[in-house]
Amino acid sequence: MRGSGPISGLMARPRARRLHKAGGRKTGGFMMTVLIAYASALGSTREMAQHMASRMAGALGEVECRSVEDVGALSRYEAVVVGSAVHNQAWLPPALLFFKHHARELASRPVWAFSVGMADALPKPIRRRGAAMQQERLAEVLIKEVPLRGHKLFSGVYQAGQMPAPLRVLFRLTGGRFGDLRDWAAVDEWTDQITAQLAKPASSTSSGSITG
Repeated sequence: MRGSGPISGLMARPRARRLHKAGGRKTGGFMMTVLIAYASALGSTREMAQHMASRMAGALGEVECRSVEDVGALSRYEAVVVGSAVHNQAWLPPALLFFKHHARELASRPVWAFSVGMADALPKPIRRRGAAMQQERLAEVLIKEVPLRGHKLFSGVYQAGQMPAPLRVLFRLTGGRFGDLRDWAAVDEWTDQITAQLAKPASSTSSGSITG
């Protein structure tokens, strides 16, 4: 899975990407500054985070997209979105460390999380059930660290070479799929939901756990 493979496949960390669009909407008398932090194994989670940041910037003003390992203090951000590739049914260690290290700061501002796994690669009969189980398991772990306003599970890129050779034929025979399984329409819809909430008055974007 690009974005959900072994930690040994981590790419060199890209430089921080800052996005700003002049004339962005002001929220509560100031320009909203949002951080989208990500942990990506092979790149697909990073690409999704950058896509979200670009889409948000048009409405909120300034959105920074950084690797979790490149983030220092969170004091300058009014809201945070954190995403990680999923490996062995868990977030990558750098993303979990980010949650632990910044737990106090994250708890004082609106936080959303997204996970990039392989639910849509699974055989069709178990695809929906597998996605629901993974969503529940991941959300439970994350909420123990920080109250979330929402958590979303997406599928990433899963290549045949990432599966041991003896299992590939069986995986295909049972309906498993390889390839780029990212649903960009779903990513855009979720991004727009967050953007709409952040564009509301400040009182409605205070920290707290909600569904979504």
